[in-house]
Amino acid sequence: MNVNYVNPFLGALVDVLATMAQTKAHRGPLSLKQDEIALGAVTGLIDLKGAKATGSLAITFSESAILAIFQRMLGETREAVDDEVADLVGELTNMVTGGARRVFAEKGLDFAMATPVLLKGAGHAIHHPVHGATMLVPFHSDAGDFYVEVCFGKSRGSG
Repeated sequence: MNVNYVNPFLGALVDVLATMAQTKAHRGPLSLKQDEIALGAVTGLIDLKGAKATGSLAITFSESAILAIFQRMLGETREAVDDEVADLVGELTNMVTGGARRVFAEKGLDFAMATPVLLKGAGHAIHHPVHGATMLVPFHSDAGDFYVEVCFGKSRGSG
């Protein structure tokens, strides 16, 4: 996988969390994900379709991380992941994807974005809609841990 497809998402995520949630995130080492099991409690998954590439982005937050981010962004406390917390994950996924799209557009790549799919619960599965290697990037922050998965390849509908 081309890291030029990964880095715009990572930069946008760090920027969004710093700006919107006063959360400084530190990236861990990239690796290939070996299964579809989420490493957190709630995930935003979004399809990216373009003329030159097709892929998807998943952002998975540990429960402690997203509850802290929710409180920082909205000033409200939650004890567990509920529908409003999950909705925030969808909004964050949209913001990150939008930030990355601006970088891609400067490089001549354009992606149409779908509405994020929200997944929650311990051990939920993340099914990327394309066949290809899935890059996994862990992040650590004072809010807690979260993970980014980026997958580019052929659509599952195409052989």
